[in-house]
Amino acid sequence: MHKLQYIILFLSVTCFGQIQQLDEVVLQAQRIQSSINPVSITPIAPDSLRLKQEIGELLQSVPGLFVSSQQNFSQDTRISIRGFGTRATFGIRGIKVLLDGVPVSTPDGQTQLDHISLSTLGKIEVIRGLASGLYGNASGGVILLKSAAIKNEQLLAASVGGFGTRHFLGSYGKRKEKQKFRAVVEHKKYTGYRKWSAYENTLINLSNTFTFSSKRRLSLDYAYFNSPKALDAGGLTLSEVNQDRRQARQRNLDYKAGEKVGQHQFTARWQTKKWTAYGFYTQRNLDARLPFENSGQIDLNRNYYGLGVQHDGRQGKWLWQYGVEAAAQLDRRIRFNNNLGEKGSVTLNQREGFYSLGAYGIAELLVSDWRIRASLRADTHQIKLNDFINTNSATRNLAAFSPSIAAFYSISKNINTYIRWSTGFETPSLNELSANPSGAAGFNQLLEPQRSQETELGFQFTLDSVDGTLTLFTTKTQDEILPYELDAFPGQNFYRNIGEVNRKGIEITTVIKMTKAISANLAYTYGTFTARDDKELPNVPNQQFSMGLIHLFGATRLAVDVRHIGKRFADSNNTVEIPKFWPVDMYAQRRFGQVTGSAGITNLTNAYFYDNIRINAFGGRYYEPAATRQLFIRLRLQL
Repeated sequence: MHKLQYIILFLSVTCFGQIQQLDEVVLQAQRIQSSINPVSITPIAPDSLRLKQEIGELLQSVPGLFVSSQQNFSQDTRISIRGFGTRATFGIRGIKVLLDGVPVSTPDGQTQLDHISLSTLGKIEVIRGLASGLYGNASGGVILLKSAAIKNEQLLAASVGGFGTRHFLGSYGKRKEKQKFRAVVEHKKYTGYRKWSAYENTLINLSNTFTFSSKRRLSLDYAYFNSPKALDAGGLTLSEVNQDRRQARQRNLDYKAGEKVGQHQFTARWQTKKWTAYGFYTQRNLDARLPFENSGQIDLNRNYYGLGVQHDGRQGKWLWQYGVEAAAQLDRRIRFNNNLGEKGSVTLNQREGFYSLGAYGIAELLVSDWRIRASLRADTHQIKLNDFINTNSATRNLAAFSPSIAAFYSISKNINTYIRWSTGFETPSLNELSANPSGAAGFNQLLEPQRSQETELGFQFTLDSVDGTLTLFTTKTQDEILPYELDAFPGQNFYRNIGEVNRKGIEITTVIKMTKAISANLAYTYGTFTARDDKELPNVPNQQFSMGLIHLFGATRLAVDVRHIGKRFADSNNTVEIPKFWPVDMYAQRRFGQVTGSAGITNLTNAYFYDNIRINAFGGRYYEPAATRQLFIRLRLQL
């Protein structure tokens, strides 16, 4: 394994000697409109959005970022960046996700990606590292999704694939001088590799942009998501995996584990030359069945909304932005006993509220060949609970100041370097607080926020035919939060602070333009993520490597993706090691007039690995096997 590290490092350094000068690009994830980026940001180009099936597949090539649970649609895609977000038992925690600058994440730090259409995305930017000074609570990393430009385009698309995969899409776009409109309808259906892993959903997305002048623009968006079925096959023991990796956990079958989801989302964005403002409202209903009796069914009605405004300015050698953001989240959570899939008596009935107010400022100063950038954000959060059964109502107030400072220096026209110190602040989510290990209603009062500090040193190279970055980071977190299970409540997740965690690592990226027809993207990460007892953080690989190769054969485009995921552990005591693996995916695409045909094979080598690991699962039920080799075909017709 050490040989592999040296080979990859040698290839990367060799590539740095051949890099070309690229045009300056303003990366929007850093908020301030600057041509430099003294922060580790990975942009994903628009072309790469046309061959993949899911957002998680696009993000797998980002160094320091780990994607799991892409085949359990009840748990949704899980993402961690430098170990932040690893505690998520479903969805995403600790990482801020935004779509066109509007938060997708809830105020308490939870995110689901199931309602976002990949077909409408134009590009993605990922901040690897702490960003609470920019985005506030739960910003251990940031994923900024940007919608594709609206075109005069009408298209139909259909995909079919292994394990009962079906995907149908219709899109209508109309562009006028003062108005742009787009409507997208999608329907997905999947039988599943494992028993009891089927899902089905429908998505409707409407976008309307009005241009009043060259400096004023209003965008209105509406998204509807309906998932009447997303089944959860559950975690298996290693002996069960060896017996039949496609089976479901028996308790998940007995209790009919899974969920139904319905969501409406409205957003509005107003832009002028110097001012940007947004407002949003989201209403989400979740009906979930968990694989146990006591409180094993959940009805969750969630409403969250917010608004924000920011101002950009520049004068002389100064560049700045300041803004204010406010958001509220109201959850009505009702738990019932799960009588083998049927609703039993009410065990919990409470209203939970999370209210957030934040203000920030960013300033950048040019001093000779140096750029100095500093940011400061102040956030205040109020968490409230009203218990309608018992007398466990409570209120908690939390506040944080999140500073950061960076210095950027141009060593030469082709080589830049920066050093950055930043901070992070992450509150427990409402779901985590309401998981009370005492078995009573009300919040777990012992669960505290986690706070982090990070120092990062980066180099950016642009020379002859390669673009490259090299990043070193060290992060210290106090009161890290992790999930665990109890014998008294099998299958239910609880959360606790485990103390201090230290993260250290190196990240390398290279983009190589070999010829006009051949290009390659490489990314490598090596890191240690250890707690005070020198135990490694569970479900965080110590090494990751990815290589994407694209070859154009005339009108045909061929892409091959190779990844390596190093060893990781399933438990906090590091007694259960998850084997490393090498998945390979292949894609091909060709256009025939108005028709574009695509085909792909995921897990080409038919490797046996795990789609998801359930951290600290009771009884050794850590493993959710990933699908074996899978073929899909997609046709896209422009009308």
